[in-house]
Amino acid sequence: MRADDLKYSELLSIDKKYGFPMLGPNRMMLMGAEQIINIGRDLVKIIGHERMATILTRIGFSKGFGIAMAISELYDFESPEEWLKAGTRILAMSGSASGTLDEVVIDREKKIFRNKGKWRESIEATAWLQDENNTRESPVCFILTGLASGYASAVLGSEVLVKEVTCMAQGHKHCTFEGRSASEWGLTVEEVREYFDLQPFEEEMETLKERLNESKKTLNKREIELEQLKNLSIYSSSDSEIIFRSNSMAQTLMLAEKVAPTNSTVLIQGESGTGKEVMARFIHRHSDRKDKLFLGISCAALPPDLLESELFGHVKGAFTGADSNKTGLLQEAKDGTFFLDEVGELPLALQAKLLRVLQEKEIRPVGGNKNIKIETRIVAATNRDLKKMVQEGTYREDLYYRLAVFPLKVLPLRERKQDILILARFFLSRLNPRHPGLAPATIRQMENYRWPGNVRELENCIEYSHILAGNQHIMPDHLPPEVLSGNEADLITTVASDFPTYKELEKRYTNHILEYTKDNKSEAAKILGTSVTTLWRRLKD
Repeated sequence: MRADDLKYSELLSIDKKYGFPMLGPNRMMLMGAEQIINIGRDLVKIIGHERMATILTRIGFSKGFGIAMAISELYDFESPEEWLKAGTRILAMSGSASGTLDEVVIDREKKIFRNKGKWRESIEATAWLQDENNTRESPVCFILTGLASGYASAVLGSEVLVKEVTCMAQGHKHCTFEGRSASEWGLTVEEVREYFDLQPFEEEMETLKERLNESKKTLNKREIELEQLKNLSIYSSSDSEIIFRSNSMAQTLMLAEKVAPTNSTVLIQGESGTGKEVMARFIHRHSDRKDKLFLGISCAALPPDLLESELFGHVKGAFTGADSNKTGLLQEAKDGTFFLDEVGELPLALQAKLLRVLQEKEIRPVGGNKNIKIETRIVAATNRDLKKMVQEGTYREDLYYRLAVFPLKVLPLRERKQDILILARFFLSRLNPRHPGLAPATIRQMENYRWPGNVRELENCIEYSHILAGNQHIMPDHLPPEVLSGNEADLITTVASDFPTYKELEKRYTNHILEYTKDNKSEAAKILGTSVTTLWRRLKD
């Protein structure tokens, strides 16, 4: 999940029972600029400006910390940086300010945090200017700095203090801020805790997690999700079929675009359902043959005799039923592109004939005695390991090297999880552009499933879930049974197939989670339902 994927409709909902505005499982309260003016004015009269600033900053810290933890419960962000950037979108969503980040440095292991940015149209600064109609000597965005401090502290997993550098209330065009971890400011953790009136940080996080869990237990099923994808990461605006976000798919498409203008034979390798034909069409559209025919056939779909006739054609009387001459698909494609799918299923006799096509650029119809020159470019695809078949003697080595002049690998969906969410939304928007979307829990379930059927299975899953959910948000129980049960079964097979002891099982499961989070201890602790300190102790033991 990325910060740019967040939308107001994703996070904000209305409690069905009482009509309260909700942010995830948290009840919200709306407050305008006028109320902020009145609170600030009354606090200054009662306790003075300095203590008023401290109280408002502490209120903001608690709010920011809570929002960060709530949002992390809803979504799995790709990185701490994306989690932090999501906070700026929530600021705008709440009406507090329009925020941008100019610099971000986060090292969770070393507890290092630095960031700089801007707040435009801060509601606090605007309120102060409306109330006094003049500028002040010092910044006034107390709630905002506290909120940013709390949110950043949750992201880092340690105390962060955000300070306002310039403020609209001082006459500046916009407010600027700088955030640093306690050590970066030259402060001790205790000094920051005292400033915000905090418990030890691990206790603060555990307390808030307990509150969040309680909120989720009592809350009706949330109707929260993106309506449809705003920023589809599409490699080329002209290729609406190629929807992706992963670096691996970007690399594959870059290679495909490089080879497309050439006449080289391409071999596309990948599991069933990964989109090999989509890739073949991409190559055709980016070639000089794009205005010519694109024809194709699956070598697994026809028996050998019929397949030979379809590929090469036949002459009248070549076999029983051959009542007239037939032009083969390789000749019919002319100077276009011919897609030879499941080329690993070709029997050995046809492999020899295909080799001649690639070597000599000519075909001979079944029963014919003359060769016919062709200009067709061949793009082949297979879900089998042709190298292994060559070693086993079931596939011709010379044909393999003729086909694999330029091999392309399309990775399975489980190895490019970044693509799951945007593909799911794309398929859903095709079924119903106005559909409210997928619940966050559904997204998590889908991202953790292994998708043995790859993109094709994902498309079927969305259609199935759309039928069950209708015009309501797609919840986890709308998913197909195999998607709901698949994660648990895979994990049990991975860690408990040999019935280990409880201690060994705990060790394997912990290692499995660390592998999933790419050794991110904070994320792993969150999934395991424990503190980072406890996780470190477990690893040490």
